[in-house]
Amino acid sequence: MNKLFHYFLCPSSRFTRIILIEKKIDFDLFIENFTDPTEDYLFINPAGFFPVLNTSFNENIVGSLVIVEHLQNLMLPPSLMIKKNENEIRRLLFWFETNFKNEVIIPLLKEKVFKRFEKKSVPNSQVIRTARSNLKYHLQYFNYLIKDNDFFVDDNLSYVDLFYGASLTVLDYIDELNFFEFEKLKNLYSIVKSRPSFRKILADRIIGVNPHSDYLKLDY
Repeated sequence: MNKLFHYFLCPSSRFTRIILIEKKIDFDLFIENFTDPTEDYLFINPAGFFPVLNTSFNENIVGSLVIVEHLQNLMLPPSLMIKKNENEIRRLLFWFETNFKNEVIIPLLKEKVFKRFEKKSVPNSQVIRTARSNLKYHLQYFNYLIKDNDFFVDDNLSYVDLFYGASLTVLDYIDELNFFEFEKLKNLYSIVKSRPSFRKILADRIIGVNPHSDYLKLDY
């Protein structure tokens, strides 16, 4: 059986779970502490980031982008790497894995979630303001990219749309999702959030940190 080592509010972990479900690959979940992984996990991945997929052949595939390439080699449906747009899909996956996550999601998680469990620690309002400003910048860029397409790179669902949806569910959970009147992006989020592959992810709960009241609504 495949094993996925993850953290509930890690966008890369959520994205990987979603694509495994989309491709109907069975796996067991093993949760790790985002800020303080166990020694066993660090033995598998000394860098400590998430996720890691341990395959049924006991191979450790480290990181969501490497996992995507591994799954591509298996050639399982659905096809989420549109051949004519492969380079653009990989470029945008890297954007979500690095820029968007590090400039928007991780700072907000640290200030609004992780600091709740640290003694004598209070959220840094300047960090939160900067992350919110970064969110607007990224959404402006996404809005430019999507243009008149139904999805990010053309009119077909790809890995990029699923990483977009997975990332926004994290912001949605902590009540930091603001579309700044970008209707096309809001509609795309509703479409991908409505997919069956998102159901288990949306059902996740963090002890001591509940999502806002409208989190489960599919029509944002």
